[in-house]
Amino acid sequence: MDTDEIMPAQSSAIDTRDFADEPLLMRVERVTAALSRELEDTVEKRCLEITSFAANAGLVRPVATKKELKKYKKDDEEQATRDIILKYRLREEQLLQGGTLDIPWGLKWLLSYVVLIDSPVIGPGNMEKMTSVVQRWLNAMASADIHEVKDHLEDLTKFVDCARGELLASRALANQLPGMFNAACSLLYAGALRSVHVDFGLPKWVLADRRNSGGGERLMPDRLVQDLSIEQARQIVSGIVDDDAQCTRSRPVDLKVESVGICGDDGLHIVSVCVFDRQNMVAVEGEDPIVLRFETGLAGNIIPGQVIEATLYTLSDGCHYIDAITMLWPSYSPLDYVNLY
Repeated sequence: MDTDEIMPAQSSAIDTRDFADEPLLMRVERVTAALSRELEDTVEKRCLEITSFAANAGLVRPVATKKELKKYKKDDEEQATRDIILKYRLREEQLLQGGTLDIPWGLKWLLSYVVLIDSPVIGPGNMEKMTSVVQRWLNAMASADIHEVKDHLEDLTKFVDCARGELLASRALANQLPGMFNAACSLLYAGALRSVHVDFGLPKWVLADRRNSGGGERLMPDRLVQDLSIEQARQIVSGIVDDDAQCTRSRPVDLKVESVGICGDDGLHIVSVCVFDRQNMVAVEGEDPIVLRFETGLAGNIIPGQVIEATLYTLSDGCHYIDAITMLWPSYSPLDYVNLY
């Protein structure tokens, strides 16, 4: 090509910030360690450890030791500096190959309820403190000009605000499910409650066998197992379910909440759900929307987008109900990486 034909230089579309001297993982760990030193509350420190772990930034087990980092960027420690950077680069490559170097995804997984209830440190009373620490951590990284966070701080802040409300609602809902209507159906037609119901008119040896089996008591709140009678169950479903209805199908599914209706004359809210394909994060094709019914106190904690893992039952008159709830996920949960069973 003739030199006269060379086009004038144009600005590159490449974001040169991606070629930072320090690996992302190293920058995140340094900010996290600095924030940890500022925290005086023991629970907050533990919250930060859990937060950084969820994002694969090791506050407890950093890639480089404190002894190694003392040599970092010292005038006479060029080789040590190169070795430290190489260690972080290699660790980043490992995480990228596994698809786990993703701070927003890690935080969504962290605040997806299951992590909080599985932690002995972060219980219901510390949910607010947990979300507060997450926000402080994000702010600290943005202030340190970590653009991988700074560029998305507004969206991440909206997510944390959403989590702050949904976690409390999810906690309350988990303690209320499946609700009296669904429990009544479970007792009368098919389900976990029917399998453990004790009819005191049965022979003593049958009662003893039922009590010792321990079948499904963990699948329902104790108060439902103890307090709900056959007669009460019939009154609850009266006028909603046909007298001669029978269970025609049951299956474990993920159900995503689509909408919550107003309270009807029967005292129940109509909640529309769909069978959810968590691998593709979409509704299952060919499945019609499903109507479930819940009492007012319970429906107040149901939020569109939540996903309920449960056993779904279909009656011959077209009614549906659930029991055996195994997990409740907030609307922002990244369920595409979480196995169902």
